[in-house]
Amino acid sequence: MYINNIIIGIFKNNKNKAIEYLNELENLLLIFKGKVYKKFLQRRFKVNNLTYVGKGFLKKISLYIKKHTIDTVVFDDELSLSQIKNIEKTIKCNISDRTKLILDIFSNKAKTSYAKLQVKLANYQYILPRLKHMWSHLERQRGGIGLRGPGEKEIETDRRLIRNKILNLKKKLKKIKNQIIIQRKRRINNIIISLVGYTNVGKTTIINKLTNKNFLTENKYFTTLDAKINKIYINKKKILLVDTIGFLRKIPTKLIESFKSSIIEIKNSNIILHVIDISSNFIKDKFFYVTNFLLYELKLYSKKIIIIFNKIDKLKNFSNKLIEEKINIKVFNNNYIIYNNKKFHFITISSKNKYNIKQLKEFIYNITLNI
Repeated sequence: MYINNIIIGIFKNNKNKAIEYLNELENLLLIFKGKVYKKFLQRRFKVNNLTYVGKGFLKKISLYIKKHTIDTVVFDDELSLSQIKNIEKTIKCNISDRTKLILDIFSNKAKTSYAKLQVKLANYQYILPRLKHMWSHLERQRGGIGLRGPGEKEIETDRRLIRNKILNLKKKLKKIKNQIIIQRKRRINNIIISLVGYTNVGKTTIINKLTNKNFLTENKYFTTLDAKINKIYINKKKILLVDTIGFLRKIPTKLIESFKSSIIEIKNSNIILHVIDISSNFIKDKFFYVTNFLLYELKLYSKKIIIIFNKIDKLKNFSNKLIEEKINIKVFNNNYIIYNNKKFHFITISSKNKYNIKQLKEFIYNITLNI
């Protein structure tokens, strides 16, 4: 699965944004070393409740699959049970969606017991409403000749088993969460700074420069899933730096819980450094509708949040005016912006430039003086 893929998405008005979403899916598939043969994009006013895209468009995709060696079709939105069943009548290969793909990545990347349990829980919550289809899909894989269907009784038994597993997982997670709270109390006298941001913005690279370490950095999404805590000393002041999972657009609500294995550490932070790749596209969308939304949803908005505009070396003639153009917001002379009545100070850096990193250290030290 996820070796030879095609990607399918829809858009109403903004085609460029839809293309960006499909590009993100392609980057997610790189985690499995998957190849994307083609991206299919259909303009629609709303999702087709039966087949996601139009039936004629789906037949076009089916013809493409027959001509090429495609093992998986990935849809850019979460599919319902009825959509999966109807799509499989036309498309004869593995069907996945954005939610399933991210869950598979989380399963692959989770290392700590807390993260693994969160991913298991999200998987069971995803499977439960699709259980009947998964039974019939299994029967087809086994040939279906001379086999009786699973029957409602067996399906209901499995549903009950999964509900019990969900309940047990929630109990285990609560127990581990209490242990984490105890561990936090041991760090209560330390200054804790968390780095958050959209996936692949360069958080780990910045931490490498600040700590003089060499943690894994790849041009891939979700290279960090579990929170990583690192010590630095600035003018003999001890500071704990927390690297967290990158945010991503179009994350279903139930998957936000899976982020908590990483994000749980942010709630104990004194300061949040919101890292933004100023060189990438759709900064306004990523900044306003993703990171700030999630910070608000996780009740972190009241904390001191500092913005780091990273990768300025990738832009020609960088200036504060360019920031204004990119995110469509007023930048004030002493490097701050105001959004939703909250004042955000910011610093601009290039993660490749040692002088910029020195400036960042001084900046971090100065904002910790009042803590």
